[in-house]
Amino acid sequence: MTALSARDIAALLRRDPPTPEQVAVIESPLRPALVVAGAGSGKTETMSARVVWLIANGLVAPEQVLGLTFTRKAAGELAERVRRRLRHLARAAAADGLMLPGLSAAEDTALATIARPTISTYNAYAAALVGDHGLRLGIEPAARLLGEAAQWQLASQVVESWTADLDSRAAVSTVVDAVLSLSGALDEHLLEPEDARRGIEQIVEAIEATPPGTPPKPHYADIRTLIGALGERSRVLELVAEYRRRKRATDALDFGDQVAIAARLARDVPEVGETERARFRVVLLDEYQDTSYAQLVLLSSLFRDGHPVTAVGDPHQSIYGWRGASAGGLERFPETFPVLTADGERRRADLHQLSTSWRNDVAVLAAANLVAAPLRRAATSRIELPELGARPGAGAGEVLARMLPTVEDEARAVTEFVAARWRAAGPDGGGRVTAAVLCRKRAQFPVLHAALREAGLPVEVVGLGGLLATPEVVDVVALLQAAHDPSRGDALMRLLTGARLRIGAADLHALADWSVQVADGLERRAAAGEVPAAADVVDERSIVDAVDQLPPPDWHSSRGRSLSETGRARLAELAGVLRALRGQTYLSLPELVVQAERLWGLDLEVAARPGISPGRARAHLDAFRDVAVQYAESTDDPTLGGFLAWLESADAHEQGLDMPVTEPDPDAVQLMTVHAAKGLEWDVVAVAGLVDGGLPNTRTQGSEGPVDSGWLTGLGELPYPLRGDRHDLPDFAYAGAADPQDLNERRKQFRRDAGDHQVAEERRLAYVAFTRARAALLLTGAWWGDAGRPRPPSLFLTEVVEAGLARVEDWADAPAPDQGNPREAQDTAVLWPADPFGTGGRRELVRTAADAVLAARAAGPDDTPTPWDHTVRLLLAEREDEARPGADVELPAHLSASAVVRLAGDPADFARALRRPVPQRPSPQARRGTRFHAWVEGFYGESALVDIDDLPGADDDSVPVDADELTLREHFLATEWSTLRPIAVEADVETVIGGYVLRSRIDAVFPDPQRPGEDAVVVVDWKTGAPPADAESAAVRELQLAVYRLAWSRWTGTPLDRVGAAFCYVGTGRTVRPERLLGAEDIERMLLGVTQG
Repeated sequence: MTALSARDIAALLRRDPPTPEQVAVIESPLRPALVVAGAGSGKTETMSARVVWLIANGLVAPEQVLGLTFTRKAAGELAERVRRRLRHLARAAAADGLMLPGLSAAEDTALATIARPTISTYNAYAAALVGDHGLRLGIEPAARLLGEAAQWQLASQVVESWTADLDSRAAVSTVVDAVLSLSGALDEHLLEPEDARRGIEQIVEAIEATPPGTPPKPHYADIRTLIGALGERSRVLELVAEYRRRKRATDALDFGDQVAIAARLARDVPEVGETERARFRVVLLDEYQDTSYAQLVLLSSLFRDGHPVTAVGDPHQSIYGWRGASAGGLERFPETFPVLTADGERRRADLHQLSTSWRNDVAVLAAANLVAAPLRRAATSRIELPELGARPGAGAGEVLARMLPTVEDEARAVTEFVAARWRAAGPDGGGRVTAAVLCRKRAQFPVLHAALREAGLPVEVVGLGGLLATPEVVDVVALLQAAHDPSRGDALMRLLTGARLRIGAADLHALADWSVQVADGLERRAAAGEVPAAADVVDERSIVDAVDQLPPPDWHSSRGRSLSETGRARLAELAGVLRALRGQTYLSLPELVVQAERLWGLDLEVAARPGISPGRARAHLDAFRDVAVQYAESTDDPTLGGFLAWLESADAHEQGLDMPVTEPDPDAVQLMTVHAAKGLEWDVVAVAGLVDGGLPNTRTQGSEGPVDSGWLTGLGELPYPLRGDRHDLPDFAYAGAADPQDLNERRKQFRRDAGDHQVAEERRLAYVAFTRARAALLLTGAWWGDAGRPRPPSLFLTEVVEAGLARVEDWADAPAPDQGNPREAQDTAVLWPADPFGTGGRRELVRTAADAVLAARAAGPDDTPTPWDHTVRLLLAEREDEARPGADVELPAHLSASAVVRLAGDPADFARALRRPVPQRPSPQARRGTRFHAWVEGFYGESALVDIDDLPGADDDSVPVDADELTLREHFLATEWSTLRPIAVEADVETVIGGYVLRSRIDAVFPDPQRPGEDAVVVVDWKTGAPPADAESAAVRELQLAVYRLAWSRWTGTPLDRVGAAFCYVGTGRTVRPERLLGAEDIERMLLGVTQG
């Protein structure tokens, strides 16, 4: 038969035909090739099309394809596209009577289950290699993987237990970070601590060998400082060696270890490469510009000698130099992976380009191309870099530029820009657009976040560092700190002066006096021998302790101060919350975080925010809970103290800690760093902080021009001469200097070269930021921030403005030379304590609602029950129930959806289980169901907290199970759901029906493939047993789906008629969609019927 072309396949799949550039990539021969693909140029589409073309034409089998990328999100997207298109192509070809050598409709099921391309992340692939071959280097296959929190915990233990003299004035936290940074750098560059220590010694020896000159001169102060810093770094390497020794002693590895070990296996054990080359005939490498030196060694050792490797990347988007990645690695690909000709000669790999942007409108693309132009003209560039062109029919787009007086003015300008476009695309303007505000540094977040919130815009702060600055998370952390550590008066002050307590100045002064009196009294008692004279007790005047033991009502301090009645009541409330939280420290860390949230009323507070759905309002609290889950799962001893210390470490460093990649959200304006935004796109983007020293982070307009210290400073910095990518970095020619003056001049030249290198890195970051916008881009800066001197506009901002590529709306004049920071001179009038209702008339709305509640109470019984009344009533009722067999059982206020099903199925049995709970022995069916749910969760790359009442699969033992676990997985992979990308997995939602809070754990929610429209979804529940045998059992089971459907509708605001529901009976591979599901009124009638007879 005739081979199918790329355009033939697109026609069969009813997709737009590929461009000539895409065709050249898709149909390229089986030999090494580099694809330079600009931002938004359709690289994922092209890569998936190439895989489909190769398989459809029988050039490779599906299982012979390996695709690697950096994130699970990208890997999932690529895998989903390939799987879906192979299946659709097989069916389309069969319908047209075509016989494809690599594909057929008969093979469709096998293709979807077993014979699939391997598409993975680089780290996961390295881990698999270590698991398969690690014993060749003495590495246990079952070695435990340490997450970032566990690494930090272990490094902290090493530093705090170190007894040798480091001769360093650095803080403990700084040394811990240096240990982790150096250990990671050693892995990235395939070095051992002893290798690095010897290398540093050689650098010092070469510097000290500089002749003194004539007349003799001592080393300059900066050179002496450098020698001292290198010595300190060498001593820290001893801690690094101990840190790595402890990891090995416990059979533990981190991601860096896995990549380094895999690279050594590939380089030093030829059989590993032979196995992988035989297994994978075609290899695709995504985001190749972000690969580290160790990953380059791994890949070039495995897939050498002309193996068909296609690398896709963009040197303009190489923004992870601080992690060991370099654009130079991509530019050297043609030499690293040469084509091996038939006569044994080697030549450069093929070069392809994707130069059409399918994302950006014309104006946005013009600004991005301009800022990237110096990178294309760089003398060091080894390959021709294309300038992106706009797609056919691209919109005009808009780029605006504003230079404001202060960062507050800048935040208001950003808010106006986003609000105008985000709201304009609401119900009256079509589908709501997505929007993001991007920053170079997380320190910019608070001012921008406050301005966006004040304008009534829902905001999602992305990333742990930014998350820790959101008000509700700050309150949770402060409460945990105050409960854990009595010395954390700073955390307590956050609670005292916050919106809930609003303690005034007079009461704070009185509390301070009481704190002194408490500490003095403790000292006197210790001196008298009444209490142990422990230094850590008597030396610390703790305001936390003062709150815990408040003075009597008639107390007055020596200064005549006393607590007001209101202040005392609020302090007593805080003391009760802290005692309650301390009394629950037996809980797991995630549960303790949730308990702190509830005790402080934050769950209700965020849910009451006007104009925001409950799910969106508590997004930051949910994200913080996920952080606690990840910490608890990745550390051996997840204590509260360790967790709080880890959070402080993450908050103190600009790069923060890795967090899962988010998705653009049309229901919120997302605030994040540019680094976190890579790989994402929005309709509207504002890039804030475009000032010199902001973006770019290196100052370019000083007297020396851009300078950077590179590896000369920084306790955790590995010297460039020791790095595997040193040829791509500035060179400090420290060896062979004629005299100390010559050596110092060479040092200055290195700093200038390093400054230019850093500006190029920042230029790539600006390019990434600009290309995130589809249609509208705002570029802003502000003369005045926190510093005492003004910050001129960024060269990236002025380049765009001077080229006439942006509409300038505001451009504040440069401040006068003698002008001070107006932010310091301004007299700002504020109400303190702050009004918790803010502005905009919310106080009156809340007051009206409160009056209505009071009126309803007045219309009822006069006696207001106290907590004791409720307790006494429960105890009396319990005694009465025990004396009167068969009595009714009061339902709990919260019910899970599974509980509702059991209640409807057999009310009497459910009541007996409530009255006297009896543990049930786990059945094989229930265990198999639980394991299957966990496997599906991992298949989609999700994780979540599991409530024991909603344990997945727990209700699957009610019917016989006739399939083992492997068969269940195969049947699942043959369903349509395995090829779709879920909106949510294991989603926890709640809704109130008939006065009961019904809690649901929804297995998965997908875009509904059977109904058009972006808002149509289907709730799917996995069942590992067979469908019910009779209509009555089916109706009871369908009640669970009805609760799920209603809860999702209410939780997300999706109209109920746009929410479908289905059971997927995995044992048979059958999906059942009930024809009619109960609504809220039906479920309420059912609950009332079984509870009231």
